[in-house]
Amino acid sequence: MIRFPAVSFVMAEVFCVCAMAATGYTTERGGVYADVGGTKLRMTMYLPNDGGEGLRPGMVLIHGGGWVFGTRYQQAWYCRQFAKNGYVVMTIEYRLMPKHAFPDCLHDCKAAVRWLRLNAGRYRVDPDRIVTFGASAGGHLAALLAATSPGDGFEGEANPGARSDVRAAISLYGAVDLTQYRDHPIHGRLSATTERFFEEFTERTMGKRDGAALEAASPLTYAGPATRPIFFAHGTSDLLVHYRQSERFHDRLVSLGVPTELVTFPKRGHGFDYIHWGERRVVFGRMMAFLERQGCAKT
Repeated sequence: MIRFPAVSFVMAEVFCVCAMAATGYTTERGGVYADVGGTKLRMTMYLPNDGGEGLRPGMVLIHGGGWVFGTRYQQAWYCRQFAKNGYVVMTIEYRLMPKHAFPDCLHDCKAAVRWLRLNAGRYRVDPDRIVTFGASAGGHLAALLAATSPGDGFEGEANPGARSDVRAAISLYGAVDLTQYRDHPIHGRLSATTERFFEEFTERTMGKRDGAALEAASPLTYAGPATRPIFFAHGTSDLLVHYRQSERFHDRLVSLGVPTELVTFPKRGHGFDYIHWGERRVVFGRMMAFLERQGCAKT
């Protein structure tokens, strides 16, 4: 576990800037990666201008928003930075609550991974180097992509003919252990709202309000030796998603021998990277280093 104090980030920022490639990027907007029951799910592609011919790592990037709102443009800064560093980034929209209950959103994310594999030749993506990134609710879904397998029953039906596994995942203050909302309620101004939300979430997920639904929807539930490497970043003062969630999942992966890293930001809350840009550059540098250790760097 690595902890970064909320002070000077000069050396870490220098590392990050030096690691960034000089290439630019182009975008393809509005493409449809799946049509589920008449709902067209759209994406935006961020494509590195590398001028090369070799295969490149791919990324399915998943926005946050409590599974209720959010857009595929929400993490545009990360999209740009990963593309500049040689990743073909596919940022997606997915079906949202309350119209669509879990696991529809996970079905969509798995369909996106399959779409990127099926179109790997078109974008010069290495199908064995597809990773995923998500923040908050997106971190929950990214972690599920890393932890679940077809035997868990979350594949969905869109885009058959390709695998939905990923090489590694990044969870930025992701909700990776939903049982914590039951066992350790967050106290504060948002506690009542959070409690009502998860009552609704569990009722829509399994038709009843009990802990089984929280366990069934938690990435931690599916952790095992085959779980793909996961990088976690989280602030200790997060009032929406317990820091404890990332800590517990990280510790579980360590016990399983799965490559993992937890970067902790003391006294930082949910979405700290939207406000503290220096820390955002730090965490991006740590993400890149982690992915490179998993064999996902540009070749």
